[in-house]
Amino acid sequence: MTIRILFFPFTHIRENQLRIVLTFFPSFEYFPMNGDFDIHPNLHKAFGQGKITPFFLSYDKVVAVEQNLEQYLAWARIHKGNEVNLKSLLKDTPYFTNDSDVTAIKSQIKGGKGGKGPDVALPGESTLQQDLLFLKMAQLYDEQNEGIDLALNDLSTSHDTLISTLRGLEYPSSEAENSKAEDSKDVDSKDGGGIMIQQRIRAWSRSMAAMGGLKQDGDMPLFITASDAVFDYLESNCKDVVNALDIDNIKVHENECENKNEWQHQFCDYLVRAIQGDGILENNLPEVNDSCFLSGQIKLCIFSGNDINRLFNCSNKQISVCLIKLK
Repeated sequence: MTIRILFFPFTHIRENQLRIVLTFFPSFEYFPMNGDFDIHPNLHKAFGQGKITPFFLSYDKVVAVEQNLEQYLAWARIHKGNEVNLKSLLKDTPYFTNDSDVTAIKSQIKGGKGGKGPDVALPGESTLQQDLLFLKMAQLYDEQNEGIDLALNDLSTSHDTLISTLRGLEYPSSEAENSKAEDSKDVDSKDGGGIMIQQRIRAWSRSMAAMGGLKQDGDMPLFITASDAVFDYLESNCKDVVNALDIDNIKVHENECENKNEWQHQFCDYLVRAIQGDGILENNLPEVNDSCFLSGQIKLCIFSGNDINRLFNCSNKQISVCLIKLK
């Protein structure tokens, strides 16, 4: 039986997360909420190498989501400084729909608090449209936060270089080097997954199901994440949990190692046996017997029952989720 590797529940994958996933797995499936990877060179490269199987939105859906997002942002700009009214409307009507444009909302706000929000009950694809809009907003949030983290890291590096130059040092001091290493480690360890986890998972799973991305076709789905927050949420909110694997320190291959592909395929086979409950042992893990020094962490849990089925919008299924990290 083959295994499907599905990165979830984020539609934006940070650079450090991409590196983590491609360290453990030869390829993975991903929902990018875009129509292509033209403005994401690293993703475009991995896609060209067959390392990413994307579920791209159709052109019509991309346009619709972008238009709805722009309406939503325009709405927020109109009511900047009137946060009390905006919060009240957001509570009643959290998303834009086809029958609610900026003009209508603006008129409603000017009319006072007593007015009711626009009708959100639309036929057809209204639920999918709202899920996609939510995921797009979450993606924008994640992208902006990663950009801030990287900018702060660059600023810290520039500061250390300036201090070294002022000191008259040809090379950065050991203190500056240590600071740079810590800053880089902080950026790599950023989670970014602690906001609205339940809503992210539900919107992601419903959207993927609508696009045919959750059809099993005989393959074993494995949901993977590099987010402690996502994994902790599932463990805390699902009663029926089997801890199939928990390894705090596993040696993995560096990016350019010639032994990496073979190890990854062995690792995937190992995970299949763990999910099937074949009584595997930790010492049966594929080993790294070369000069690679990189280490990682892995935790695999199998969730079942009504809690997880409601969350993933499915019925009578076990959900296998794997947390992966680099050290």
